[in-house]
Amino acid sequence: MKYIIIILLSTSSLSVNGVECDKIYKGKYSWGEGVHSFTPCNSNITYWVSFNWAGIEMHEYYKSNLKNPYQIMYIKFRGHMHDEVLDGFAEEYDGLIHISEVKEYSFELPASCN
Repeated sequence: MKYIIIILLSTSSLSVNGVECDKIYKGKYSWGEGVHSFTPCNSNITYWVSFNWAGIEMHEYYKSNLKNPYQIMYIKFRGHMHDEVLDGFAEEYDGLIHISEVKEYSFELPASCN
């Protein structure tokens, strides 16, 4: 039992120290040929987006309801930055952000999110 506790403690501290913990982000999401981006509200920094099952429903909604290519959609999600080398289209972005859980999304951009 003692060894299990030590292993769990060392594993959890590695994930906290090795990767930024999830936090809530709000901003503008866009997708299209060579674009899969997120820009936080009131920011000029743009991230390449990654997600697994957590973002599928939001992404399918986006693709099914967009009216114009690369249309901006408001999104609020729990996620974190990835510290890794980007390549391909992602190279053109300021970093990589991973969506862990989508909280809300809408094609109506709040006035507070420029």
